[in-house]
Amino acid sequence: MAGCAWEGFFSSAQLARWQEVIALRFSCRKFQAAADIQQLSALHYAAGRVALPGLRVELAECDSTRLFRAFPLIESVEYASHYMALIIQPEVPHALLHAGIAGEALVLEATAQGLGTCWIQGTYRRSAVQIALQPGERVAAVIPYGQPADPQGASRRRRKPLQALCLDDPATWPNWSYQAAEAVRAAPSALNGQPWRFSHAGNTMRLSGSGFGNLNYGIAVLHILCALHQVPHYWRWGEGQKSLLIRREE
Repeated sequence: MAGCAWEGFFSSAQLARWQEVIALRFSCRKFQAAADIQQLSALHYAAGRVALPGLRVELAECDSTRLFRAFPLIESVEYASHYMALIIQPEVPHALLHAGIAGEALVLEATAQGLGTCWIQGTYRRSAVQIALQPGERVAAVIPYGQPADPQGASRRRRKPLQALCLDDPATWPNWSYQAAEAVRAAPSALNGQPWRFSHAGNTMRLSGSGFGNLNYGIAVLHILCALHQVPHYWRWGEGQKSLLIRREE
């Protein structure tokens, strides 16, 4: 539908590639080496092609001891030498949602390249982001990336059962809707809060939840796009733009 900038933005081949690695992605905070030159080239190429309206992506080098802060009960980021910065223009409608979509596309591309990543929204020093901002811009999140110290980290990923994220019984849903919700259940979210809520009626799935429209929901949109890359469907906003409706085309 008009107004959903992500519709048709990514190719089916891209979405299929990223869908294959959803199960391998995990939040990596300890790295053993930097990305190699081929991996860096692939990410720079991808970064130039994922920027939705109101967003630009910059890839840069960093000193993880300066960029990332330590917080009680939150594992520190260690030995990261590169990061992605998601820079938004807040006055552009849905810029934060778009940042979540594009950022997660890059996260899954990095995963496909064998790299580890981690979304960081608050536990970094903004003064250490050495990227020139244009008037009105702000950094929405940074994502360190590199060779993971523990490549098997996905095996220890913890998620709520799907029923805990649904407002009705997912056992009664059609397979396409169930698969879309499962793809989101595997997605990262701030402090692993998993704020998403799903419901289904007729041939329409609804994505809603607390804080709707932030980065978490952009990440969810990307995972749904991956899960439904072979399913004809379209998107529209729910009432007050406080939810998204995904309707399967008959």
